[in-house]
Amino acid sequence: MSFPNNKVLIVEDHELWSESFKQWIGDEYDIRVAISKEEALKIVPTFEPDLIILDLGLPQTQDGLSLLDALIKRGQDYQIIVVTSYQEHHFALEAQSKGAYSYFSKSDDNIQEELPHLVKQALKMQRLERENKELRSKLKQNIRFDDIVAVSRQMQQILGIIEKLKDSTEPILITGESGVGKEVIAQHLFNQSSRMNSTFIAINCGALPPSLLESELFGYEAGAFTGANRTNKGKFELANHGALFLDEIGEMPLDLQVKLLRILETKRFYRLGGEKEISVSFRLISATNQNLWEMVKANKFREDLYYRLNVMPIHIPPLRERPDDIPAMIDYFTEKFCRENGFAKPKFTNRVIAFLSHLRWEGNARELENTVKRLILTNRDHIDIENLPPDILEENNTFLTKALANELTLDEVTKLYVKMVLDLKKGNKKEACKLLNINYRTLIKRLE
Repeated sequence: MSFPNNKVLIVEDHELWSESFKQWIGDEYDIRVAISKEEALKIVPTFEPDLIILDLGLPQTQDGLSLLDALIKRGQDYQIIVVTSYQEHHFALEAQSKGAYSYFSKSDDNIQEELPHLVKQALKMQRLERENKELRSKLKQNIRFDDIVAVSRQMQQILGIIEKLKDSTEPILITGESGVGKEVIAQHLFNQSSRMNSTFIAINCGALPPSLLESELFGYEAGAFTGANRTNKGKFELANHGALFLDEIGEMPLDLQVKLLRILETKRFYRLGGEKEISVSFRLISATNQNLWEMVKANKFREDLYYRLNVMPIHIPPLRERPDDIPAMIDYFTEKFCRENGFAKPKFTNRVIAFLSHLRWEGNARELENTVKRLILTNRDHIDIENLPPDILEENNTFLTKALANELTLDEVTKLYVKMVLDLKKGNKKEACKLLNINYRTLIKRLE
């Protein structure tokens, strides 16, 4: 007999309850039962369950909690749902704080209906966490520059595009709002390419006045202008055999655009004041937060250069269009900042992560990272919604404003809010019903 992929371990010392759980969950899973802490710890290594349903009261609550600690300490990626009696409600909350996915009580009237849904939600979460872990593992194995979080479908597609384009010699144009991580993507592309052992040179075209930008790009010979006391290599030359990243390419003056186009076509240039033509070979990666085609139509950007740069475009969506990335980014920024500063890593509650995941983040990843740093500096141990600064809390008012702007119907707003509450409660429908002040049947109807 072949079993489905999902394995469930029920740790319950009362046979009537364990058999009931098995019946309610259904026969689509491979289910094992352990009646004690010792038996459970023996089964886990060989059975490798995806989900563990743990009765906190076997044979007493402290045994259940100590087993929970032992299971979490193993560091495996199974989800844990704890079972309580009515009197053990506070132990269930303690179990969740330790890392349990969710809980339910044997005294619940709708346990038979709720348990199958709760199991499916936990296994869905476990699958997503495994996929994210696998993706991050691949990123760490394959690149040296690991500032990319790619949980969302959009970011995974971008990584797939980079995999195809990494060794091409054609220019890459990266577009996206300020703060989305255009230079991060450019560096990642370079680190994935066959040029990774050469030099990555970056320059912001909007950060320098035109005359200084030209000398920075082309370099100059001694005596080329007042103050040029020695020969200086420019960015084109320094990027030879490597990559040159021109950030905010839309800010480049039109006369420099002509010279850039010539270099892209001939791979040759002169230093300022120089008479010797220099040959170079570099991969050009440019980026902008402007609409270059609109600039072309307004005669602010050369059309011929636009087509030369836009051979292989990569667009990075704003953070508000890929909220799936936000929880993983919060975790990444937290881990990075704490490691750099020697801080203990604080715990962000599910409530605050759900809240932050639904904000607009006009400053994108840069704003999110700065917010994470700010929260860690002011709250070292535990971060919840009440710890958020006033300016962040005010963003919560944008929910209804956004609904009005998009002309959402009442049903659409209700559906979105129910989803937010379920995300907040990690799929626990009983807790969602309490917060929404509706009964279980009404919630199921809303979901359908």
